[in-house]
Amino acid sequence: MTDKDTSALIETLKATNEELLKQVALLTEQVEYLTRKLYGKSSEKNVVNTNQLSLFDEDKAGGEDDEDLPSHYRNYYL
Repeated sequence: MTDKDTSALIETLKATNEELLKQVALLTEQVEYLTRKLYGKSSEKNVVNTNQLSLFDEDKAGGEDDEDLPSHYRNYYL
């Protein structure tokens, strides 16, 4: 191998190395983004759908209507 061939090979390897370093940086950034997206805080927790009924809304609970039932029904169904 001549000095000219060696220099050309070195330049090719340097260019390939730079390209691979850029690709590694891009992939690292994507992994960090997806990790934050997967394990980070979710904005979905704060979203409240006003059209959906709540199971835990005590203001609209049917406890007041149970007083009309005979006691043996109230104890059985509650």
